[in-house]
Amino acid sequence: MAEGYWVVRTYEAGNVGEKTKFWVPGRRPDKSTRREKVELRKQEQNEHSAEKQLARLINENFGPGDLLMGLDYSEAGMDRLMAWASARSGSLDQADEETRAEIIKKAAEREMRLALRRVKRELAKEGVALKYIAITSDMDGDTGEAVRVHHHLIVPAGVQELFVEKWAELGSVDWEPMSNQQDYTPIAAYFIRQVRRVPDAKKYVSSRNLSRPQPKDRVVLTEAELRVPRGGELLHRNEFKPGRPQYIRYVLPDGRKRRKPPEEKNA
Repeated sequence: MAEGYWVVRTYEAGNVGEKTKFWVPGRRPDKSTRREKVELRKQEQNEHSAEKQLARLINENFGPGDLLMGLDYSEAGMDRLMAWASARSGSLDQADEETRAEIIKKAAEREMRLALRRVKRELAKEGVALKYIAITSDMDGDTGEAVRVHHHLIVPAGVQELFVEKWAELGSVDWEPMSNQQDYTPIAAYFIRQVRRVPDAKKYVSSRNLSRPQPKDRVVLTEAELRVPRGGELLHRNEFKPGRPQYIRYVLPDGRKRRKPPEEKNA
């Protein structure tokens, strides 16, 4: 094999750990170099990177009892949305289907931002900071078919009535509590499937006050298959292929978990 070295990148978010092992070509440097940073960035941009990044945010910042929320548009809400979009983009009737969908989606993203701002302002009066992750969707994630634009959010428990109040002129709000599970990657995967693939476009938005897990990197001597830490529980492992990057996701050992079960959290 050409000159180079292996690096293991580790994330810990909530109760979930991830390890990626990859090859960095060239002589091992005494300190981090631009070449190594480029290889690290490539790994972050690899398959399902948006899903993995979103899963880390959810695992780190939300848990059992927090809310999965949906914001839908009534007929009156859609009329208001279309009027705003038409006023700023010309007649929607003359636009092709793809352009029309994008204009409406941007108008909906604006309405969601306004609603988030209004809820945030009300909570601030009580000294509470709003945490959220949100997407805007106009497609069925399973079939790819176009549907009426709508929004999916993750927010803390107890804020649902404020959203009902601030969204009342546009449509309806529904919610359900997040279940008590170790890993919320399935929720991240569902969210990402709902978003049309537009180059360079953000797939989700999140509040600035979220804790964002940072990676730890270490150089290792061999390409030996990654192992789950003692006491951890394997959740997912990519197929091991010699010479290729590796990836595992696992539940952290009990002593390293940061998200407690509901009964301990409220004790």
